[in-house]
Parts: sequence; structure tokens; C-alpha cells
Amino acid sequence: MGDPAGVASGFGPWDRLKGVTAFDHHLHEQSAALTGRLTRMLGDPQLAEDVRQEAVARALRAALRDLPPDRLQAWLHTVAKRIALDELRRRRRRSELPLHDAATIAAAPGDDDRRRAAAAALAAITPHQRMVLLLRYEQGLSLREVGELLDIAEDAARKRVARAKAAFRDALDDAERDDDRPTVLVLMGDDDADAYSRWLSAAGARVRVLDLDRPGLDLAGADALVLSGSATDVHPRTYRAARDPRSVRPDLRRDLRDLAAMRAALRDDVPMIGVCRGAQLLSVLFGGDLAQHVDGHAGDRPHAVATEAGSAIRGALGPRPEVVSDHHQAVRRLGRGLRVTALAPDGLPEAIEVPGRRLALGLQWHPERGGGRELADALVAAAAA
Repeated sequence: MGDPAGVASGFGPWDRLKGVTAFDHHLHEQSAALTGRLTRMLGDPQLAEDVRQEAVARALRAALRDLPPDRLQAWLHTVAKRIALDELRRRRRRSELPLHDAATIAAAPGDDDRRRAAAAALAAITPHQRMVLLLRYEQGLSLREVGELLDIAEDAARKRVARAKAAFRDALDDAERDDDRPTVLVLMGDDDADAYSRWLSAAGARVRVLDLDRPGLDLAGADALVLSGSATDVHPRTYRAARDPRSVRPDLRRDLRDLAAMRAALRDDVPMIGVCRGAQLLSVLFGGDLAQHVDGHAGDRPHAVATEAGSAIRGALGPRPEVVSDHHQAVRRLGRGLRVTALAPDGLPEAIEVPGRRLALGLQWHPERGGGRELADALVAAAAA
């Protein structure tokens, strides 16, 4: 009959008699190595275990009991790797999924006006349209995956999602029609979101805050844009420079998001203010670069600035307003086509403007920390126009 020890050494007479016992043994023998490899790929032990179990389930369904151990091992690792790569691609799709109007289903915390309007809009569309939007935007499924769930082709899924988006947008417009306040989208870093909300709300804006944890970006539905300040610096890669050791936690992911938002706002003439780091990034967008460290400008430092005649800053604040600065980087070489419209006493640019737009400003100071009501009024007025 053979030695039961043959279970550990390969397929022999005992294996043929016991059948599944040897197969199960080989599957179990691969568990630790397979889970370890998947954990390194996915960075999540629980997800790695789920993928391993799926690979084992596929092995069982494929009736691979007669494969030699080395071929079974190769098969398991190949299939598990494919499943893991599919999961990584799915995760990447979700992180890059554009934030369309439909995605305000999950409005930012504190955005109660938008949340109520989105809830009313969802209630107004058909249950099928609602399901399609939730699958696409809440769950982050690709069009192919939506099609598979609905048992339709990918192109048909694309058309259904487009129709559902259009229906939701119309319903959202209806839900917000009674509220004629302009919507200001604030792109946050690690600054104080409440300070920006209070600053803009006091001027009559409906404020939507988008923090770094929310994926994607779309300016649809926004009447104006504000890019907040941050303790993190603009990454020197954005202006092709080496990093100064004094640079503080540069965040390229945020830079790319904010640069894309600025381009969209300038393209569509959406009024915009970039605060502190946002002013620096505006100059970078036009080909400028930065001084990666300057002394004497950190710590909520109040000081006067000299504004240029005929500028939007002069029109809102007068010739020598008092402002509050807190930064250790500054515009060094100004981007092409921009205009410096306010200077600090030591000659550093404190405000820059993009000519030919309704309102496109970069402010090296923090208007949300004091003395900025007139600028919020100017932004809201431009947005309402």
C-alpha cells in the first residue's frame, strides 16, 4: 500500500489511494510562502489572505489534483500574482477616479449644504440610475466591472453611467436652484479648513472643502477656487531644482493635484486665489521657481505691503494694507506673464496676478487669519458674476 510518509514527499500509491489528502497537503504547504509574498505586494495581510484563498479556490475549481507539487506551486504563485495585480490596478483606478458632480454623493464632512442637495438629487433620479452611480463612484468600479455586474457590455455600461450622471447633474441643479450663493471649492493641505470656511462663508459663499484624503478632482459646480496654505513645501521637482535640506516635507502628490486645478480654473476663467504655498505654486505653473528658504517671514508675522496701482489687490485693500504672513519659501524668479502687485518691506513678492482673468491671485500672506474680508468679498463677487 505504500508508506504514509509519501504524503510529504510527492504523489505515490498512498496519494492515489487517499486522493485529496496529498493535494490538500501541498496547498497547505504553500500557504505561508504565498501569503508572505502577497503581503509584500499588497501591503495588507488580510487582503493577502483573501487573495491566497481565491487562488486556492481557483485551483480546486480547475481540478489540478494530478499536478506534481512543483507545477502546482508554480501555478498557485502565478495565479495569486495575477489576482494581486488586478487588485492593485483596481485600487489605482479608484484613487484616480475623477471627482465628478456625482461623487458629491459622499460630500466632504461639514459640507452640509452640498450633502443635503446631493441627497435630494439622488432621491429624484431612478433607483437604477442611483445604483449605477453608487457602483461607479462610491465603490470605484471600472466600466468593465459595472458592465459585468449588470450583465451588459462595457460600452453599454459607459452609456448608462453617462445618462445617470446627466440625470444627477440636472437633479442637483434643481436642488440647489433656490440657493443662489456662489460655490467656492477649497483645496486643502494641512492648514485649518474651518478658518477658510469661516472666511469665505462670511462673504456669502457656499463652501466646499476637498482635503487630501479625497481622490481625484473636478471643478464642475465650482464658481471659484481657493488653494490653501500648508506647512508642507512645494516639491522642487515641479520647477526642476535640487531639494534644499531646509525644505519641509514637500508633497508632490498635492502639487500635481493643485497644478491641475489651477490649469482648469485658468482655462475656464474660474476666479481663483492661491494662499501662501498656493501663490508659490501659481508662479511655478507659469515657469517660475522658488527660493527654498528665506529668513524672517515665519510665525504669523503682521506687516504692511505696498500694492500696485490698478491691481485687483489695490482695488480690494488699498495702497498699504496690513497682512499676516507665515512662510519660509518665496517666489524667486517670477513665472512668465505674471504681474507682481504687492511687495513686502524687504522686496519679496507678496501678491501676484494673472492678467486677463476675472480674478486670479496668488497671496503670500494668509487672508483667512485676519484682514482678508475684502478679498473674500472680491472673490465671491467675481464668482457671482
